Amino acid sequence: MGRLTAVSFRSYRGHQIELRDGPHGERSVTIHPPGGRGSPHQVTPGKPDATLAEQVQQAKAMIDAVMGPKPVMPMRGGYGRARG
Repeated sequence: MGRLTAVSFRSYRGHQIELRDGPHGERSVTIHPPGGRGSPHQVTPGKPDATLAEQVQQAKAMIDAVMGPKPVMPMRGGYGRARG
């Protein structure tokens, strides 16, 4: 069987999260900050048998810690009829 590594990029709060999943269980998650704001950072899993999804959540938590709390979006009104 050939050696195939799946690579995927996800955008989160201006950062790019790179996911790599190898053929023999090699997984890695790398955070790429926006241009000119630092170098890429490899996420080390919190536990040895962490899944790729857990590593992605850990990467998002690291980005949230740097960026601060997410802004609250104001609620928008619907397109309903005016009552009167």
